[in-house]
Amino acid sequence: MSILKNLFNTKKHQTEIFPKESNEGNVKIENNQIICTDTKGIHSCTVNLTDLQYAYITIKRNQLAYLFLFDYHQNFIPVNYTGFSKMYQELSAKFDFNNPIFFENIVKTTVLKKEIWRKQYAPTFEILKYDDTDYNLGFEVQSQPKQFISWNTTYEEFAKNENTLFEKSPYGQKLLKFNTPVRIGNILLKDFSAYFENNRTDVPVLHFYTHCFNSIATDESYIQLKKILNKDIASSRMNTGYERADQKNINFNLNGMHLSICYTYDSDWHFNGGYTSLSIENKREYPELLRNESYEERMVISDFLLLNGNITISGDYRKNKRIKIRPQKINLQFKDKTIIWVDDKNKKIGFSSNNLAQLFDINEINSFCIQNILPAKGSGGAYLEIITDNKKYNHSIFYEACNFFDKYALKIEKVTGKKVVFAKEYHDC
Repeated sequence: MSILKNLFNTKKHQTEIFPKESNEGNVKIENNQIICTDTKGIHSCTVNLTDLQYAYITIKRNQLAYLFLFDYHQNFIPVNYTGFSKMYQELSAKFDFNNPIFFENIVKTTVLKKEIWRKQYAPTFEILKYDDTDYNLGFEVQSQPKQFISWNTTYEEFAKNENTLFEKSPYGQKLLKFNTPVRIGNILLKDFSAYFENNRTDVPVLHFYTHCFNSIATDESYIQLKKILNKDIASSRMNTGYERADQKNINFNLNGMHLSICYTYDSDWHFNGGYTSLSIENKREYPELLRNESYEERMVISDFLLLNGNITISGDYRKNKRIKIRPQKINLQFKDKTIIWVDDKNKKIGFSSNNLAQLFDINEINSFCIQNILPAKGSGGAYLEIITDNKKYNHSIFYEACNFFDKYALKIEKVTGKKVVFAKEYHDC
C-alpha cells in the first residue's frame, strides 16, 4: 500500500486517481488558456480554451499518458506534470469531460486514444429538396436578391462584391467569406470560404472549402453529402477516391472544378475531425493569361544560352503572372530547347523550357542562385533561382536533377552579366 501511495495521489472519488506529479513540467489555467511548460520544451504549449474542439486521453508508444487537446493545433499534455490534477478538474468541470473514460485509461500502457469530449455544433450544411444541376457553373449567394457567382470570377471581382468579407484563419491565412449562406447545387453551406492569398488577383479563385458539421459531429455528414452528390453528379465522379477505415474520400470533376468530400476517423496518425471537409479546387486552364503579344511584337534576342536536359519551368501561371507562353520567335529559332536569352533593346532577360517562359527586367535581377537538394529519402533535385533587388525571397525558374546547373554557372554569369551563387545544400528528407 505504501508503494501505491508513493505512485498515486487519491482524489475525492476513489476511481479518480491521478499519477504522482513530477517536476518535469508544469501546467496551469490562466486567462482562459492552458499554459504548459516543460524543462525540455518538447510539450510546451498554450491552448486557447475558446477554440477548443475536442479532447482525448492518449497513450503513446513510450507508454506514457497524455491529455490531447485540439484548438486548431495539436497539444499533448503529460498527465504527470505539476499542476495537472488541478488543471484537469477545472477543465472537466468547465467542459463536462467524460471522466470515467479518462480515469479508466490513464494508467494503461498500451497505445490508445479515447475521446473524452467534443464540441457540439449547429449544423453547417443542409441538403435541399430541389433539383438544381448547376454544380459546374458556380454557386448562389442567398442574399436579397440572390446572386449567382461563376467559378470563373476573379479575386479582384470578389474583393468588390458587397456580399463578401475577409477574416483570418486560425493559421493566419486570409480568407474570403460570405455574409449569407451559399447554395452549391442542392447543398446549402453556411460557412463557405475561399483561400485569398494568391499573388495574382486577375485570375479566378483557385480554392474554396468548408467544414460540414452535423449536430453531433459524426460521419453522418459524409453519408448525406455522398448520397446527394452521387444522385446529382454521378457521371462526374472520378476514380481517385477511396473509403478506408481511417478516412473516406470521393472526388468529382465538374468541367475542371474538382469537388471532393473527405471524412477522417481516429487512427494511428489522425484524430476524428467530426466534420466532412468539402473542397472545390479550380483546375481549369485560362490560356488567355499566358499571352504576351505586347512583348513578342518587339522582342530581340541579343544573346542566349542553351541548356540541355529534362528541365521544367517552376511555378503555376495562375499564381505567377511572369509565366507566359513560349515566344514564337524562340520556337522558330531554337525549336524546343531550354534557353536563357538576353534582350538588351527591351532590357529583359527571359527563360524558357517546354511551352512556357518567364521574363524579368534586367535591373530587377540582383543575382542567380543554384539550390541543390541532395538525394535522401527523396530523389533530390536542383533549382535555378533569381534573387531580386528586394531580396525578400528567391524566384524559382528552372528545376532539374541535383547538381545539374553547376556546370552552367559560369556560362550564366557570362551571358547575363549577373553573379551566380550557390545556396547551402540540404537533404531531400
